[in-house]
Amino acid sequence: MAEQLGGDHRRAIPADPYQDEEYQEPGLVDGIRFLYQRRLRLAVRFIAFFGIGVIGFLYFRYTTPTIVQGTLGLGFRGIERHEYPSGKKFSVEDFRSPDLLTKALGDAGVPKETIDLRQLASQLYITPVIPGDIQNRWKVQEKQGARKDEYYPNEFNMGIQVSGLSNAQRLRLFDALVQRYQERVKYEQKSALSFVSGQNASYEKLATSYDFWDIPALFRDTYRALSGQVGTLITESLQYQDPKYQLAFRDVARDLNTWATTRLQALEALTYQGRLVNNRDIMIQRVQYRIEDIDIQIKQKTQEASEAERLLGLVERPRALLAGQLSNEKGLPMVDVSALDKLIKSDYVGPVVDRISRLQQETQTLEADKARLQKQLAWLPKASNVDLKQLPPGYKELIQTLSSELNAIIQNYNRLLDEYLTATITSLVTVKQSPIISREGYSSMMILAGLVFMSFFLAIFMMSIEHLYQKAKAQMETKK
Repeated sequence: MAEQLGGDHRRAIPADPYQDEEYQEPGLVDGIRFLYQRRLRLAVRFIAFFGIGVIGFLYFRYTTPTIVQGTLGLGFRGIERHEYPSGKKFSVEDFRSPDLLTKALGDAGVPKETIDLRQLASQLYITPVIPGDIQNRWKVQEKQGARKDEYYPNEFNMGIQVSGLSNAQRLRLFDALVQRYQERVKYEQKSALSFVSGQNASYEKLATSYDFWDIPALFRDTYRALSGQVGTLITESLQYQDPKYQLAFRDVARDLNTWATTRLQALEALTYQGRLVNNRDIMIQRVQYRIEDIDIQIKQKTQEASEAERLLGLVERPRALLAGQLSNEKGLPMVDVSALDKLIKSDYVGPVVDRISRLQQETQTLEADKARLQKQLAWLPKASNVDLKQLPPGYKELIQTLSSELNAIIQNYNRLLDEYLTATITSLVTVKQSPIISREGYSSMMILAGLVFMSFFLAIFMMSIEHLYQKAKAQMETKK
C-alpha cells in the first residue's frame, strides 16, 4: 500500500521542460522574421517618419538664407609674399574696404540707403583655399610638434549673404566686387610701374638749381630707371597672349635708347669735354667722395654675392655634410637640424641664384659708374669755373630738346602701361569658379540619406516598443 502510494507520488511530480534544453535569446534571424511578418506596419511607420522629416527639411531649406559663392585666383606680382606690386601688404580685408563696397553697390544697382556697409562687410565671407598636400603636411608637422611651413594662398572663396537682396542682386554684386578689386590691383600695379620724370623742368630752373656738371647725371639716372622698368614689362608681356604690347614696349625701349645715344651723349660730351662746371673745387671733392662710396658698395655687394654662393654650395651638398659644415669646433650644430631639412626641401636654389645674378649686375653697373667718375676726375683739374653767360651756343636749346623728348617718351610709356594693365588685369584677378547660389548647411543628398536612416530606425524602434507593450499587457491579463 505504501509502495503504491510512493509510486503514485513519484508519477504526480511534473517534469521540468527546461531541464534538458538551455534557454536561447532571440537572434538576428528572429529579428528579421519579426520585421518581415510586420512589414506592412513597418512600411507605414517608415513613410510617416520620412514624410515628417522631409517636411522639416523643406522648411529648413527654404527658410535658410541663400549665399552666392565663387572662387577668385590672384596672380599679380608679389602675391607669393602677400604683397601688392607697389609693396603694400595684401589683406583679405581689402575686399571689405568701404570705398570698394560703396562703388560695387552702385555698379550692381543696389541703393546705398537700403544696405548698411557694416552689415555688408560682416556678411561678405573671404576664406583662403589651402591645397590638400599643404594641409596633409601641416597635419604631419602638428603631430611631430614641428613648426608649420609658411604658405601664402593665392585663391580665395568669396561668399555674399546679405539679407534684403535678391539672388540676382547678389550675383551682380559679386561681379561688381570682382571688377572693382581688379581696378584696385591695376592701381597698385600702375603706382609701382608708372614713371614721373624728375626733369620736367625748364632750362633756367636746371641751370640755376644744379651745377652744370650735375645735369647730365640727372638725365642719365632717369634714363637708367625708365630703361629698367621697360625691360621688366617687355619680359612680363611675353607671357600675354596678345604680342602687340610686347612689341609696343620694345618700341619705347628703342626710342629711349635713341634718345640716350643722340641727345644724352651729346650733352655729356659738351659738358665734360667742354669742362662746364660752376664750382670746380667742390665738384672735385664730390666726385672723389662718390668714387670712395662706390668702392664701399662694390665691396659690400661682392661679399654678399660670395656668401650667397657659399650657401648655395652648402645646400647642394648631402645633409650630413651640410650639418658638419654648419657646426662649431666642438661639433655642436649651429642651426637646428629641422631647419636644415626645411632648407634643403624648400625652393631655395632659385631665389639664391637670382640674387647672385642681381648682385653681379649691380656690381658691374657700379664698376661702370666708377670708371665714368674717374674719367671725370681727370678732366676736372683742367676746368675753370663758368657762369650762364659763358655757356657755349646751343647749350640751352640742347637741354630743352633733351627734356621735352624725354617727357614725350615717358608720356607714351605711361599711356601704353595703362592700356596694358587694363588688358591684362583679368588674368591677374580671375574667377576660378563662377558664382553659384547655395544655402548654408549640409548637402541635400547627405540630409536625405540621414532622413532615410533615421526614419527606418524610428520605425523599428516604435514597432519594438509596441510589441513589448502588447506582450506585457497579455501577461497581465493572463495573471488575472
